Formats: sequence, C-alpha cells, structure tokens
Amino acid sequence: MKAAVPQATYGRARVSVARTSWLLAWMTTACVLGGAQISVAQQTSGQTRFQRTVQYLQDAPPELRGEFAAIALTNLSEAYRAEAQLARAETRATGHKARLGGWSAMVDYYARQMPMLLADIALGLPVHLTLGEEQSLAITVADRTVIVSPPRLSQQSAFEHTILSDFCKIHSCEQFLPATALESSSVAMVAVRPSWSFSTQGPVCSYQGINVRFESQKDLANSRQICKQFFREVMTLTDELAWQQRHGVAIEWENLDIQAVPHRSEHMVGLNAIGDAVLVAVPLLHRSPELLQQVLPWIRQRLSNQQEPSIDIEANRIGWQKP
Repeated sequence: MKAAVPQATYGRARVSVARTSWLLAWMTTACVLGGAQISVAQQTSGQTRFQRTVQYLQDAPPELRGEFAAIALTNLSEAYRAEAQLARAETRATGHKARLGGWSAMVDYYARQMPMLLADIALGLPVHLTLGEEQSLAITVADRTVIVSPPRLSQQSAFEHTILSDFCKIHSCEQFLPATALESSSVAMVAVRPSWSFSTQGPVCSYQGINVRFESQKDLANSRQICKQFFREVMTLTDELAWQQRHGVAIEWENLDIQAVPHRSEHMVGLNAIGDAVLVAVPLLHRSPELLQQVLPWIRQRLSNQQEPSIDIEANRIGWQKP
C-alpha cells in the first residue's frame, strides 16, 4: 500500500519523495519478485560493478549474502537517519512543521525498520538479493523486502559505492569478477614529494612529469602547500581509477566528472554512463574543471603503461597565485 508522503520543500529531497514512498514500502516477496525480475541476458548487459557483485552474491553462500545485506541496510539506516535530522533542522529554521515535520517522521519510521531486518539476518533467516527492472537492489529477509535506495536519488551511485567499499574491505572482491578483469595494470600509491626549481620566471613545483609554474615567490609557503595537495589528489584519483579498472569497470574518459556530495568530505567521481562512481576527496580538482581536463591525459596514459606526458600548469590561471 502506498504511503502518504508530505511535500518536502528543502534541497533536492523533494525530487525523490514520490519514489521514496514505494521504494521503502514493506512488501511481500511476491510483490518485488513477481514481474520485477529480469532475464540473465539483461543482467549481464551494461551493469555497474555494484550490480555485477550483487548478481554474483545471488548464488553465493548464505553467510556472504547476509553480510552484504547487513552492510547495505546499515548504510541505508544511517542515510535515512541523517535525512531525518536534516529535515528536523530545516523545520526549526523555517517553521514549516506541517510539511517538513511529516517528512522527517516518515523517514525516521523507515530508518527504525532497519534494526529489525538486521536482527533477522543475525538470527540466520534467509536472505535474498534481487536486481529489479531498473537494476535496483532489493533485499528480502524472510518475508519482508526493501529496495536499497538513499533518500536523495542523485546520491545513488555514491551510496552504492560506499556499500561496495565497506564490503570489499572484509572480502576479496576480485573473486566475484572474471579473470580478465584482473589484467589491468596497478598504480601503487607512493609518498608525494614534489621537487622545486627557481628561476627569474618564477618557481616551479614538479612531480612525475607534471609541472606547476608560479609567477613569483610571494607566499611560497602557501604555494608549497597547494602543490603538495594537488599532487596528492592527482595520485589518489589515479590510484582509485586503477583499482576500478582492475575490477572490470569501464572508464569513459570523456564523461568523467567530479561532483560534491552533501554532508561528506569526499567527492563523487562519475566514471561512465551506467553509473559507476568512486568517492574520493579531491577539492582542488573539483573546484576547477579546467584543471581536471589538463591532468586526465596524464592519468590515462599512466594507467595504460604508456610514457608519462609532460604537463605544464599555470598557477595564476587556476587561481592559485596570490596577487
């Protein structure tokens, strides 16, 4: 039965309110599995790494499915509790008790259901993972089913990546992928120590073929800090992309973009049109799309084991050189 949903008025939450009413409705297994399942051929076409992992786990040992489901439901509970807190704070700030108060109460209600499912998983009750028509994950514990989707649908990719990252910290996720997915090259993270050179044209910090030129030595301490942060972000992003490639994720370089994630220090880097993404803290790259486009050829060639190109970046064009 469809729950009544108040019209939320803050942020982007309202765009997901209508869908949330049925995404988290408690249903019988038949409601989700009847008509929502897709063929094996459909499942193997255009899937994200998250979806491929779910598909593998459908036939995995029950304990493994239970662990994955528990991680997903724990993250779901935290996401909805945070949304409820945000709604209550907005209610106090605006006084819209009728609208935002009702929304926070509904979100709170769904968040409180998660511990019951988690308790059932801990008791060893049957756990089933299903991919629906839109490749959304449905978790069924005994006779209760919930669709795994955060309150704000724009955060779906980041949310799924968080679940997968948490799961892969305790299990070797390479076992869930074809052997060919492991052939990609590896980029090992190393300590970032830029080198500096000084001339009449200004100081230059360099690392692995990337050169950042400053027009003057004014506030050199700040320039050093910026360079170290910038190179750390580039190497961190490179390492993350290499890890994704090793796990069979296609990187569409022309579609790669960086977006802020509300209430998180990390940023979401979209990798392809089907929704693969990584969460990584890259504030300098996020603030300057031009800078990202400058370093992507360097990252791409590094991951393909080609000779690293030499890239020259003008600090004043990025806004790093103080007047």
